[in-house]
Amino acid sequence: MEDYLEKILHPEVLFTLFGVFVLGTLFSGGKKGDSLSPPPMRPEEIDAAIKKVTLSRWMEIDAELDARKKITAIKLLRDSTGLGLKDSKEAIEARMRSRGMGHR
Repeated sequence: MEDYLEKILHPEVLFTLFGVFVLGTLFSGGKKGDSLSPPPMRPEEIDAAIKKVTLSRWMEIDAELDARKKITAIKLLRDSTGLGLKDSKEAIEARMRSRGMGHR
């Protein structure tokens, strides 16, 4: 193990590793601000996605809401629409208000 550390800690090796790191960072193709999250949807895109939800899926979502499983309802809507978490949560809360359920 000591032999390995001696080889790694030589200035030539450290310089090479640093150079590879710098070059990898420069040429990785990533841009600052890149994110794994998709860009936020516009309101008309959200409405269009919600309108595509089938009646049977709304029945599943409503059953989860009736069972006080708001998170599961949000997951079902996300799976059906591809909406983000915030938009799905807001849509479910609007659904709850329209059904006279309020926030839970």
